[in-house]
Amino acid sequence: MPICITDRIVALFAGLTREEVDMLPPVRRAQFAALCRHWANFADIRPDAPKSGVLIDLGTRRRDE
Repeated sequence: MPICITDRIVALFAGLTREEVDMLPPVRRAQFAALCRHWANFADIRPDAPKSGVLIDLGTRRRDE
């Protein structure tokens, strides 16, 4: 199974160090910070997001299955 792009991004962020961020030029660092905030909004769990997972599947499964 191919690795999803989000899995790759998570792995890159996990390996990122404070020193690497500190070495960025100010303009590039501001761009990086803006992108992090932008994508963090997507990553936050929303109360209106569709529910998924084993517990939801068990709770919604018909009794005759």
